[in-house]
Amino acid sequence: MQVRLSYSALSSYENCPLSYRFQYVDGLEVEPTSYLSFGRSLHTALEWLYGHDTPEPPTLEGLLAYLGTCWASEGYADLEEERSFLRHGREVLTRFYYANVEDFRLPVAVEERFELDLHDFILSGVIDRVDRNPDGAYEIIDYKSSRRLPELNRLRKDLQLPIYQLACREVWGITPSKLTFYYLVHNQRYSTRPYDENGLTRVMERLAQTAASISRGDFPATANRLCNWCSYQDICPERAAAGGHGDDYLARHRALLRRREKLEKAISGLEEEMRQEGIDFTEQ
Repeated sequence: MQVRLSYSALSSYENCPLSYRFQYVDGLEVEPTSYLSFGRSLHTALEWLYGHDTPEPPTLEGLLAYLGTCWASEGYADLEEERSFLRHGREVLTRFYYANVEDFRLPVAVEERFELDLHDFILSGVIDRVDRNPDGAYEIIDYKSSRRLPELNRLRKDLQLPIYQLACREVWGITPSKLTFYYLVHNQRYSTRPYDENGLTRVMERLAQTAASISRGDFPATANRLCNWCSYQDICPERAAAGGHGDDYLARHRALLRRREKLEKAISGLEEEMRQEGIDFTEQ
């Protein structure tokens, strides 16, 4: 079976192969967080803003109202924290709106999904936006909702925009003249030139190497800067208690049982709702 890769899967594997296995092989859910929900909400609101069929931009009031309807509530510690994030989201979108409304135009694509069969693996993803500028040149734009701006050397090594460049070439036969990360919280752009053929070849080699490692079942636990935010800390052998022989296994076993209990409760609750709605789920 071909390995399926996306930018998220690639990043997960390169940061920690064991974390990749937990999510993409074992199918263990990633715990919702406030930052993931915040980012998803902003993305959905901007998809609405640029997804209209008319060249005139919607109003700011309409954009902020839509944010309220598409707001993702999962992962917040309490109602007060959620309201704080929602206020912040409105501020972020307001700054974005005023910075972009004068040059507003309909994009070539919004939230465009792609899937490429590259023989050794399948590459898929979603491109936030592709613009065609007045001079006829294309620009790929990816929104980022992180609070901190990354270091430039990390951005230069990041494969997300080159992967999207590959997709644009394969799907539409176009080569963008600009690749852009748009940092929404800071209302700042970071743009680079597209990769040349040698650069794209190196990208393909990196993807193929990752796919080969996954196919071989190479999933070592690898400590990295994101460990403190990992959804799988409770079952990671590198972080489990090790007070004696077998304690790491016992700790991971208990953690997995707790996860199973939570899933079983969630399934039971959903099934009860479906019964009340008269939905037959017994044949699935």
